[in-house]
Amino acid sequence: MIVKYYGVEDNVCEWNYLQGIIKHLTDKVDTLTLHIVSVTPEWDHRDEVVLSETTRNVILAVHDEYMTDCILDEWKNRDDVVVFKSYLLPNQVETNVFPLPLGYNKKHSKLKNRPIKERPVDVFFSGHMSSQNRVDYMTPVVKFFEQLAPSKRPKLDINITKGFNMGFNPSEYSERLHNSKIVVCPAGNVSMETFRHYEGLRSGTVVVSPRLPQNEIYKDNYIVQVDDWGKEVGGVIMDLLSDLDMLQLVKDQQDSDYNTRYSVKAVADYICSKL
Repeated sequence: MIVKYYGVEDNVCEWNYLQGIIKHLTDKVDTLTLHIVSVTPEWDHRDEVVLSETTRNVILAVHDEYMTDCILDEWKNRDDVVVFKSYLLPNQVETNVFPLPLGYNKKHSKLKNRPIKERPVDVFFSGHMSSQNRVDYMTPVVKFFEQLAPSKRPKLDINITKGFNMGFNPSEYSERLHNSKIVVCPAGNVSMETFRHYEGLRSGTVVVSPRLPQNEIYKDNYIVQVDDWGKEVGGVIMDLLSDLDMLQLVKDQQDSDYNTRYSVKAVADYICSKL
């Protein structure tokens, strides 16, 4: 398998995740050219891609949190090209264009996946409120817990940082996720999808999120998705914490989702299934 990079280097957030996918793909396919391409408006490298004429081409289009419909016409509807794009909206799917799970930030480490009752923190969040989207989605969470009487308030570990990747160091962030029963996953700067969703799933922490795009990778999954986030998120979290045995069942379902849909091996299998 030949791997080519366009605007994607080892300093990008997804690097370890992408390398894991590549490792598993290498074990499964031989004659394939894999193109990993940055397609965000600020760092657009689509025009650098030269498709192989002798092998099947797989394109992983990454970084476009703006969710633009940016797949080149010359890549679409071809038997020798299959495209997987992160942040792909359902109406942007084509016959050979599929959504790509976003994956985890390389700062996240996989530690021991502990049962719910062994996790001392009830609710965890560490992230910024520097964008309007993040303000809109985190403000209801913060206000809900501020308004609860201290005696009814769960054990919280909520940390507002100054910006992206400006919070805990990688080891502390990973440890806190693995110590928490629930992680709050608000929308990112623009998209509903964030690395936090995958980091939470990878840690065995129950993920609570606004409604995600109903494309192939999120349809019928077990992420706890809240339709009316502003009004319902606090109540949903408290309901989950009211029955730890039920919360463990939700965790077990999310663990299964991660292993079969979102781990690097599962994503490699998913890519192969579309070839």
